Amino acid sequence: KKLYCVPIEWKCCRMQFSKVESILPKIKPKLVQYQYIMRALHSVNTATDLDFQHRYNGFYRVQRRKPEFYAVYYGLLEKYKNQTVSFSDILQEIYNNTGRMEASFSSKMLSVIDPHYPVWDKYVLENLGMKAPYTYDKNRMKKILHIYQEIIDWYDYFLKTDEAISVIEKFDRYYPDSGITSLKKIDFIIWQTR
Repeated sequence: KKLYCVPIEWKCCRMQFSKVESILPKIKPKLVQYQYIMRALHSVNTATDLDFQHRYNGFYRVQRRKPEFYAVYYGLLEKYKNQTVSFSDILQEIYNNTGRMEASFSSKMLSVIDPHYPVWDKYVLENLGMKAPYTYDKNRMKKILHIYQEIIDWYDYFLKTDEAISVIEKFDRYYPDSGITSLKKIDFIIWQTR
């Protein structure tokens, strides 16, 4: 597999972007779900709209949580959706209100609020050759913030490459009116190649 590396040598993408044509048709159902979420975000109260929450949970796999977690999570999404907010703000606020350090769900919230930010999930970490810190790590919060910055840095680097430009052009030919960011197009492809 071809590796796309930034100067930090472990930050590589193990993707085979040459297979993008076979991946693109598989993206459509998730793309439709994502487009709904992005349209609905500013037209519903995310803290109370159960249809929105159900669709968001399905798309982002926000599962097996207690009702109290969902109340906090969607309350924060409603609070922050019209503000400038950082990954660390969301991560800390979820932790303060639930006692859980939710790196993935925090990044997903941020990427919905501002789609120029990437999602942290196990497939992205795997494809970029990264590992999440252990739950018992005493420096877990600091390591999560560092890893998320590494993910951002990788996307910033990769989006400027000829390979990324080519992949995005293919995406745009297949989905000419997707209305999503270049980062999200790459994100969809990485997610689909899990």
